Amino acid sequence: MNYLTYLPVWDKLDTTQQNKLLTSAFTRKFHKGQMLQNGSAECTGLLLVISGQLRAFIVSEDGKEITLYRLFDRDICLFSASCIMNSIQFDIAVAAEKDTEVMVIPSEIYKRIMEVSAPLANYTNEVMASRFSDVMWLIDQI
Repeated sequence: MNYLTYLPVWDKLDTTQQNKLLTSAFTRKFHKGQMLQNGSAECTGLLLVISGQLRAFIVSEDGKEITLYRLFDRDICLFSASCIMNSIQFDIAVAAEKDTEVMVIPSEIYKRIMEVSAPLANYTNEVMASRFSDVMWLIDQI
């Protein structure tokens, strides 16, 4: 199955862009408790959750984990590809809360397509705004 069709903008990409994603993306499985990413120094790539559940969090100076948001089936994690976004300046960790399967889109491939595809760039901005809103809500609760 082509899980990339989970991307809402899939049909707005041209054939070349779709083929580039199809040939570069790959699936990975993670066990419950396994770390997918542990800080911004890593650039895992964009993660599209096929099944399972992920938790994105930061670790405070005193070692406390602060959950930013959770990702479920068909959600995408952009912060796992934060190296392509110059404005992201914090270390984010991503862990599997359940056995999870993801589609990984390499960061550089996603960035190159986003630079020439307005629909993909707009979608990326919408997801970023949504995640930022989640984080701002969380901060407001603290």
